[in-house]
Amino acid sequence: MHAAFKLLAGLAATVLAARAGDFVYGQRVMAQLSGAAADAMIAAGVADGSVNFRAPGGVSGRAARLSGTADAPARAAVIARLRQHPGIVDAWWVERPAAAP
Repeated sequence: MHAAFKLLAGLAATVLAARAGDFVYGQRVMAQLSGAAADAMIAAGVADGSVNFRAPGGVSGRAARLSGTADAPARAAVIARLRQHPGIVDAWWVERPAAAP
């Protein structure tokens, strides 16, 4: 029984440390990636651009979902720049839903 308790306590401590590290470091990484995406959009002349690193299920990832008013060459330039950025695994443009009349 004593060995099982030590194993469970060690497992719980490991999970807690991993979650805390992900929370602290993960937010810093997402901020850096968002800044790189904003810089790429500004350089391409996209004034109303936005970036989201959350998958539809709500899980954070390193794939950039971009939106904003931009022509095809500007979109391609932003996507190409972000695909070259270390830490961003992919990028694509997502159409914004149309505004209600």
